This record gives sequence, C-alpha cells and structure tokens, in this order.
Amino acid sequence: MFPNGKLVDTPIHKFQDLLFPLANGQWLQVAKDELTERERYLLSLSADDEAYASHPWYRFLVKKTGEIPQKISTLQWIHIHHSLSAVDEKEELQAWLEVMRSLLPNRVADFQVTAYDTIFVLNQSTFIPIQEVLADTLSAMEFDFGLKLTMLVGQIWSLVADEDWAGIFQAEHRLFLAWQERFQSSRVLSFAQAFLWGQGQELALYPLRQQLAQMIHQQDQLADSILALWEEAAVVTKAAQRLYVHRNTLQYRLEKWLDVSGLQLRNLTDLAVCYQIVLDEG
Repeated sequence: MFPNGKLVDTPIHKFQDLLFPLANGQWLQVAKDELTERERYLLSLSADDEAYASHPWYRFLVKKTGEIPQKISTLQWIHIHHSLSAVDEKEELQAWLEVMRSLLPNRVADFQVTAYDTIFVLNQSTFIPIQEVLADTLSAMEFDFGLKLTMLVGQIWSLVADEDWAGIFQAEHRLFLAWQERFQSSRVLSFAQAFLWGQGQELALYPLRQQLAQMIHQQDQLADSILALWEEAAVVTKAAQRLYVHRNTLQYRLEKWLDVSGLQLRNLTDLAVCYQIVLDEG
C-alpha cells in the first residue's frame, strides 16, 4: 500500500518523515509528502495505541479496563475527526484544542483515539446546549488553524451502569466513524442525524436503542406524548388535545426531556429518533 515506505528496527527521526510503531516491534517510516490525508489517517488506525492508553478515559471507554475516572450521572461525548495529526502536527493541534476547551464549560476531559480523532467528555448533569456553538464556530476554526473538522455531538446519556458506559461509547463512536468514512465532509452532526442515517445502513445500534428506551420509559407518560406528537407533526397544542391534557402539561414533559436527553421533541429529526425507539419497544 505504501511502496516508498521503509520497515526499520530503529526509527530515524526526520522532520519530513512520519513514523508509525507496528505490533511486531518494527517501525514504518514514510515521507510525509508522499501520503494523502486519507493514507495518513489509515496509518494512524494501525499504529500502536500505547501513546493514548495512559489516559484514564481511553482505558475505560476504549479498552474497557479500570473504573470510571469520575462518577458523573449524565455524560455526553463530542467525537471529532481532524486533518491535523496529534503526532506530526502536535503544536498546531494543541492550539486548536485550547480553543475547543474554552468553548465547552462543562468539559471533564479530552483524549485521543487515534492521531486524527479526539473525544471530548462533557458533564451534562445540568444541560448545556453546545450544538449551535460548535456549528457557529466551525468555519472560523477551520480557517484560523488550517484544518478540516467533522464533529458528532453525541447523545446525552444517563441511567447508565458503570459496566455499560464503554459499550454505549463504542457503539456511538462506530456510528460516527461509519458516517465519516461515507461522507468525509466538514460539518457538525447531531446524534439524531447520525442515528437515523445509521438505521438506513443497518449498523449495530442496539446499545444506543436500548439505553434510549430505558431513558424514555423513566419519564412519566413520555412514550404516549411522543406518539401523539408524531401523529400531530410536532404541533404541541394538537398533541395535547389528542392526549386530553393541558398544553402546559405537555410542554413541561418536553422541557424535562430536553434537560435529560438534549433531544428537542418539537424538532422533527429528534422526534423521529424517539418515535422509532417507542415503536420498537411497543
């Protein structure tokens, strides 16, 4: 795949070369200017993960080892693919990371999954909407730092047992990787958009479905409210009439669900996700 690359036992560090540790103890040394961005990314996936394995969140979510680094009842992950390498362009990437951290007041941690993929861990015990902030700043960040970004604003998850966090994270991250592989575009993607696309691709979304179903059924009469809203095209007044409840009662349920999940049931994309979950459970 890389005809000009060299397998070496002892790496020779050159500014214009990329070095990738291999499982057999050797190194693959490739001239930077001979690789496309796509080839760099593929190489980073095959590289040894020792550089990242020291991070407690990486160990817990990716390697499924150890205890949760911080006891938080409600978590959200931001999955980001960036064209800058954490290995080869470390200083440039670090400058961008500092800007990202300043945009996320509820950030708990961030860690690398590969040289081209970063995860932000957010505490959403008190709901802070971030989708719009990231969408508004995406173009400016790409211009200022000379990079391309694809972001998935993950689902807000709660009621999760410690042993289930890693499975949910990995299912959500696989969904993001599949979308990124297919489209490779600069954008900020919502969980609902990715989830609905993933259903059409027959991806393994069971851990995500199961947890969303549990969260929905923990909310009083929310499942019936979702069905009514779907039938009435997300018009709250008509849905309330269908349910024989006051409009304010239904509005309260919607606001409570937004605080818990980040899903806005007056938004048809978010509503479609919840509707499909309720149908499947029914």
